[in-house]
Amino acid sequence: MKKNYLFHHRFQMVGWVLAIVAVAAFVVEQIWFPNFRLKMPALYYDGAYEFLSDEPKQEGFFVMGTSSLLTIIFSVLTIGLILIGFSKEKVEDEFVHHLREQSLVWATYVTAALFILATLTIYGSIYTYVPYMVFFVFLLLFIVKFKIALLRFNKGGER
Repeated sequence: MKKNYLFHHRFQMVGWVLAIVAVAAFVVEQIWFPNFRLKMPALYYDGAYEFLSDEPKQEGFFVMGTSSLLTIIFSVLTIGLILIGFSKEKVEDEFVHHLREQSLVWATYVTAALFILATLTIYGSIYTYVPYMVFFVFLLLFIVKFKIALLRFNKGGER
């Protein structure tokens, strides 16, 4: 039984557009609107950053102001990277499937090594960003490795 969990090839372009828009929005937000507050739905807020915010500690479903647009930007970036990485190529044969599988395994190993290295060398509150960024690093490594392998294959370098 052959299963295919990949998106149609057209979604790859949608993914590129979403990823580029998300990166551009991140740059714009960081440069011109670093303290922009946006009301977002939340399931839990432990009050850890009450000294930075006027939001009281709350539980359950509620709406609260966040300090930036990063929630939306990272969500759009995640969707874009997933669409780029997991959309079919124009020619999706067994060898392309093999390259995709090799790239996924390689990205998993490299991401795990980078995560361990970061865990052993980064301390303090900045470490809270490390687990958050692991998924983006994994997707980026996978996409870069797969696209390079596909480019080499198309130029006649592998088979």
